[in-house]
Amino acid sequence: MFSRGYILGPQADWVWFLGLPYLAIAAALACHQWLPVVAVASVGLWITIPHHLATWLRTYGLREDWDRWKGPLLIAPVAIMGATALGMTCAPRTLFLLTMLWDHQHSLMQQHGLARIYDFKSRSGGTWTGRFDLLLHCFLYGNLLITAPLFFRLWGAEIYRWQLPVSPQMLAWVQNISWGCLAVYLVVYTVQLWISVRAGQSINPIKYLFIFSSYFLWYFTSWYTDSLLVYGIAHRLMHGIQYIVIVNSYLGRKLEASVTHQSPVRKSPIATTVPIPLKWYLSHRTMAFLGMGFVYVLIYQLLLMRPLDEFGFGVFHFMRIGPQPRPGMNDPDRAAAYDLFAMTLIQAIPVTHYYFDSFIWKVRDSKIQKGL
Repeated sequence: MFSRGYILGPQADWVWFLGLPYLAIAAALACHQWLPVVAVASVGLWITIPHHLATWLRTYGLREDWDRWKGPLLIAPVAIMGATALGMTCAPRTLFLLTMLWDHQHSLMQQHGLARIYDFKSRSGGTWTGRFDLLLHCFLYGNLLITAPLFFRLWGAEIYRWQLPVSPQMLAWVQNISWGCLAVYLVVYTVQLWISVRAGQSINPIKYLFIFSSYFLWYFTSWYTDSLLVYGIAHRLMHGIQYIVIVNSYLGRKLEASVTHQSPVRKSPIATTVPIPLKWYLSHRTMAFLGMGFVYVLIYQLLLMRPLDEFGFGVFHFMRIGPQPRPGMNDPDRAAAYDLFAMTLIQAIPVTHYYFDSFIWKVRDSKIQKGL
């Protein structure tokens, strides 16, 4: 009935995929309790941006991937950033909301993809397991966005701002319906799981521990705290670190498999520095990766034209002369418009990250399975 399988191995999985969500919650609550707001914002930035760098290394570092997706890899960044620039000019708020929704969908799909790897590793599940699992993620995550107080405050306030004819009772009904739909699907999912076992298919219990840990983090931080920063830090610690770990493992397997063959790494300035240590916690290349991530975040900071103090945890005063005045932007409305512009600008590169991940991690692809 049960067939255990791990993404990396028992010890590594208990650290990075099963235990990390709980450590991330503790770290987020500690930051919220003991650090000033600017430091909490700093943590949010510095833990999420490096995993975007990992996407660029994963996408452009392998010759195999370059040969398969040369067109999208060349055209997509230009097209996406062009569309972002147009959106910032015509409808910045709409663009920001759309990119945030894509961010949520991207997070859901990452956890679904990792869960599918657990099934592949243990040879468990059947033909329809992946589709039932995807629906499970959609119901769980969708219910989170609809019912969690942290998110209800945002979309509920936006509905009233749009002056839609919606009463508080109607919103409460929407939330109750969401809980009802989730409960019904959990029953359906349990029934299909029982049918699968009766048909001789096995279950990987580690996969369900992983799913439970992931959603425990999202649901706990969405109900326990009213701080988006706490949710953001916990989520980004889990999401970003797990992404970096799987990229490291994937590229390491690719290089390990190519020892007796032609190297799959493209000969480019980026590819020659791809940090792909098989024992990454002991490798000098890990330090190179961390250094590249540090520089990458600094570039982000400079693009936003914000004082480094704001993302230096309030301790390192790189700009002792203080922020420079911005002519014509002293009134609160225009200052708020600038912040919106900056927040929308920072979504440009993550959007390419979301787009690339939509096709470079298809676990049903046999070539990608070899790296996983």
